[in-house]
Amino acid sequence: MKKLYILASLILLTFGAIAQVNVDSLWALWSNPNQADTVRLRAIQDIAWSLMYSNPDSTALLANQGIQFAQKIGSEKWEGKLLNTIGGTYHVKGDYPEALKNYQKALVMLKKAGELKGVASMYNNLGLIYREKGNNRKALEFYEKYFKIGEDLQNSDILSAAFNNLGTLYSDQTNYSKALEYYRKGLEFAEKLGDKYGIAIAYNNIGSIYYNQRVYTDALEYYHKSLGLRQEVGDQRGVGLMYNNIGLIYQEQKDYPIAFEYYQKALAIHEQLGDKPSLSNTYYSLGTLFTDQRSYQKAVAWCAKGLAVSEEIGALRPARNACSCLYEAYKGMGNMAKALVWHEQFVALNDSLQQEEIDQRLDQMEFEKEMLTDSLMREEEKQHIKISYQLDLNKKTQTRNLILVVSIGILFLAIVFLSRMLYFQKRSEGLQDKTQQLEKQQLINEIDLLKTQVNPHFLFNSLSILSSLVHVNADLSEQFIEQLARSYRYILEQKDQTLVSLRTELEFIRSYAFLLKIRFDNKFDLRMQIAESDLDRYKIAPLTLQLLLENAVKHNRMSAQDPLVVEVLVDNDFLVVKNPLRMRPQREPSTGTGLNNIINRYALLTDRTVKAGECEDSFIVRVPLLNASIPVVQ
Repeated sequence: MKKLYILASLILLTFGAIAQVNVDSLWALWSNPNQADTVRLRAIQDIAWSLMYSNPDSTALLANQGIQFAQKIGSEKWEGKLLNTIGGTYHVKGDYPEALKNYQKALVMLKKAGELKGVASMYNNLGLIYREKGNNRKALEFYEKYFKIGEDLQNSDILSAAFNNLGTLYSDQTNYSKALEYYRKGLEFAEKLGDKYGIAIAYNNIGSIYYNQRVYTDALEYYHKSLGLRQEVGDQRGVGLMYNNIGLIYQEQKDYPIAFEYYQKALAIHEQLGDKPSLSNTYYSLGTLFTDQRSYQKAVAWCAKGLAVSEEIGALRPARNACSCLYEAYKGMGNMAKALVWHEQFVALNDSLQQEEIDQRLDQMEFEKEMLTDSLMREEEKQHIKISYQLDLNKKTQTRNLILVVSIGILFLAIVFLSRMLYFQKRSEGLQDKTQQLEKQQLINEIDLLKTQVNPHFLFNSLSILSSLVHVNADLSEQFIEQLARSYRYILEQKDQTLVSLRTELEFIRSYAFLLKIRFDNKFDLRMQIAESDLDRYKIAPLTLQLLLENAVKHNRMSAQDPLVVEVLVDNDFLVVKNPLRMRPQREPSTGTGLNNIINRYALLTDRTVKAGECEDSFIVRVPLLNASIPVVQ
C-alpha cells in the first residue's frame, strides 16, 4: 500500500513555460505605456509564470495586475490567460477548490474570445484537478474534450499531453500495459516537437509504470532521464518530484543512505516552493524510511509532519498513509496504547478510502464500457467504409474503360498536332532570342535615364541650402562650399556607374549629412552602425542614401530640442534606413525623384524589392544590398 501515490505525476498548466526569463527587460516592457497592449500583457504573463514554482504568491499579485489592465482595455483573451495563471498558483499549492474556480472563470473568458487552444488548455487543467481528487469519470470527460480539440486542430502539443492524460487514467486503474502504450505515444509526439518539458513528463510516467511493476533498473533509468531534462528546463518542482521518486527505488533496494540523501534534496525544494501536496508525500517517504531502519522516534516525527500537512490540504490518502506510518512506528517502539490510537484512525480513514475504491471501480467499469462502445462504433464505421469503397471501385472500373476508349482517340489527335507544334516551337525560339536582345537594350537605356534624374535634383537642393546660408555665416558658408564640392565631385565621378561600393557611398553621404546639419542648424543627425567588413562586401546604387535623407528632412518636423535622427544599418543583406515619423502639417510637393526613383532603379538591378513603410512610430526603408563579387551590366 505504501508509496503507490507516486505512480504518475502529470502537471501541465498550459500557457506557462518552465524557462529562464529576463525579468528586468520584461518589467521594462510592462511598465512602458508606449508599448503595445499585447506586448505589455505578454510581458507581465511571462514574469508571473517564471515565479510560479518559486513564489506563487508573487505570481498571483502580478497576474491580478495584468487582469486589471486586460479588463480596462476589454481583452477577454488576456483576462482568460491570466485567470489561468492564478488558477495555477492554487493548483501547485494543493488548493483545488480555488484552482477550479479560477480555471472555470478562465474557460468562460476564453470561449467568449474564441481562443480554441486556450479552451482546450482549460479542459486539460480541469481534468487534472478532477483526476487528483479521485474523480476519474469527470477527469475523462474533460480529457476527451481536450483530445477532440487536439484532433480537430491537428495540434501535436495538445495530442502529446492528451496521450499522457489517458495513460495516467489507465495507470490509476492498474492497467499498466495500456498506460505504457499511451505514455509512449505521448513521448513520441513530444520528441517530434522537441518539447523537453513534455519529454520529461513522459519519462517520469514510464518510470512510474516500471516502479509499480518492480522493474527497478528500468524505472531508475527513466527517472534519471526525466531529472536531467527537468534540471535543464528549470522545472524545480519536477526536480523535487524526481528526487523523491529516485529515493523510493533506493529504499526498496534497502540502500537507505542514498535514499535519505535523495529525500533530503526533494524536501529542500518542496519547502522552498511551499508545495504542500509534494511535502506531505516526502514527509511520509522519510517516515517509512526510518521505520524500515527501526529508527522509530525519527519515523514518528516525519510521519506526524506528513499527517499535519495532509489534514491542512484535505488530502485523504496521504493522511491515511501517515496514520499507518505512525501505527507501525509506535508498535515498533512497544508503545501499544498509542499504536492502537493511530490504528483506529487508520481504519477510519481506510474505510473512507474503501468507499472511494468502490467508486473508482465503478469509474473503471464505466471507462471500459465507453472504450468498448467506442471500439464497436469504430468497427461499424470500418464496415461502412469497406462497402462504400467496393461501390466506388465498381464505378471506377466502368469509368476507366470509358476513359481508355476516349484516350486512344485523343492520342491519335495528339500525334497529328505534335508535328505542327514542333514546327511552331522552332519558329518561336527564334523570335524569343530577338525579343531578349531588345529587352536587354531597353534595360540599359532605362538605367541611364533614371540616373540622369538624380544629378540636377541634387544640385538644385544644394544651391538652395547655400543661398539660405551665405548671408548668415560666411565661414560656415565656406565649409559648406567645400563639402558641396566633394559631394558633387562624387556625383561626377560616379555618373557612369550603375553600382558603387557601400564604402564609397557612405563617404559621400557623410559630406552630404554635414551639409544638412549646417542647413538645419544641428536639428538633424545621422547615425550609422555598419561593420567594417560590410563596407567592401556590398554594392549599392549611387545616391540612394542621398535621396532617402532628402525625403526624411522634406517630410518630417525637427527642432533643436528634438532633432531628427536618421539611423543607417545593415540587416540580412539589406541596408536599413530608419527615421522617426513626425509628418509636417503642410508637406512640400514631391518632385518624383525620391523613393519611386529608388524603387524603379532597383527593379532593374535585382529581383529583390525595396521595402518601405511605417512601423509603429518610425518610417523604415529596406534597400537590397548587392554582393560586390557579382558583376552588373553597365
